[in-house]
Amino acid sequence: MNEYSFKNIMARNIDESKLERIKEATLQMVVSKGFGGASISEIARIASVAEGYLYRFYKGKTELVNDLLFTSVKEIADKLEFLLDKQQSIKEIFTQLIRAIFDIANAQPVRIKFLYVLMHDYNFNIQETQLQRISTLCTRIKEVGLKSDEFRPDISEEEIYLMGVVYPIQLINLRFKGYFKRSEIGENEITEVLKICMNSLKK
Repeated sequence: MNEYSFKNIMARNIDESKLERIKEATLQMVVSKGFGGASISEIARIASVAEGYLYRFYKGKTELVNDLLFTSVKEIADKLEFLLDKQQSIKEIFTQLIRAIFDIANAQPVRIKFLYVLMHDYNFNIQETQLQRISTLCTRIKEVGLKSDEFRPDISEEEIYLMGVVYPIQLINLRFKGYFKRSEIGENEITEVLKICMNSLKK
């Protein structure tokens, strides 16, 4: 449970299905209308809950969206930490990380679209604790890559994050929009993204 979630929960029964509907409705609204266009009243209407029920768990729209952003970023960071702990090669780490992002896109496209929207919204940023965690994980990747002679000496943590996380999300959203190519995001696309990422980072 993160710092945004369930701050105002009292000792009472919670309908988890309602909470899930609220989160799903929020994702859809932010993707379709942006943060500014999404309203608590419309989110509640789409989720088929009373506005008062939503306010039992969140102070407002900002806290709700931040909760979803925190959860999405945490999932990616958790996956990256898991891969690092397994002491896999740099290529395998990037392969599995990129595959995990593509899997999310195929299973729940709205979640990747949501991340894409917030990446371009200056009203939102990743929490400082999460930024620090991601920076630490990228430093660990850098150390592994330099030790194995797979990275060029001047590689930065920012480049590692850019190529391992940001670029795959950007490409997936281009495919969703139908720019340049059709919208497939399968094995060929994973191979293509991995090749570009590795070529940009390798020695």
